[in-house]
Amino acid sequence: MRRLILVRHGETDWNAAHRLQGAADIPLNDTGRAQARATAPLLAQLAPVTRIVSSDLSRARDTARIIADTMGAEVVTDPRLRERCYGVWEGMEESVRRSEHGEEHTRWERGLEPRVEGYEGHAAVAERALAAVAEHAHADGTHMLVAHGSTIRVLMCALLGLELGSRSIGTLGNARWAELHHTGDDASGHWVLRELNAVGDTVLA
Repeated sequence: MRRLILVRHGETDWNAAHRLQGAADIPLNDTGRAQARATAPLLAQLAPVTRIVSSDLSRARDTARIIADTMGAEVVTDPRLRERCYGVWEGMEESVRRSEHGEEHTRWERGLEPRVEGYEGHAAVAERALAAVAEHAHADGTHMLVAHGSTIRVLMCALLGLELGSRSIGTLGNARWAELHHTGDDASGHWVLRELNAVGDTVLA
């Protein structure tokens, strides 16, 4: 059986300010590093691995390294796990998006594709994230990937056979994780969501 642990990076200053980060390389803040340190021993007990695959953006990479240090694991980066590009929305606070792009922001909240310049669509995000899973998590055993909220949500929808824009699966909180199991072979098997927004310490709340 394959087990996939999808971990979202810790908090950044832009997370705290409700600014979309997308492909912008925004670092962890002190809270984000504390979240990663709190998550690390929990994941080490739940799913010890020898290798963690991470987005190459620093907020995910540094989260992965903190977790890996606890497990004695190595970190491998893969740009296919990056957050989706939000185009002109990157760096924009939620209140500005609502006031200046109200109709498109409403579409986005409903899981539809907003018509804004530079926005990376669901299908493109799913294609690259699925390719990363196919390469790094094709064998039996436990596999851990550290990535970003929107990319993880779209990936889970793709793995579970849901509409890629579905909001039935919420975005993971910072430094929280989801667990999926794959049963059967690749031809007849399927992914099952076993845990969502898992957390084990109040520092993550």
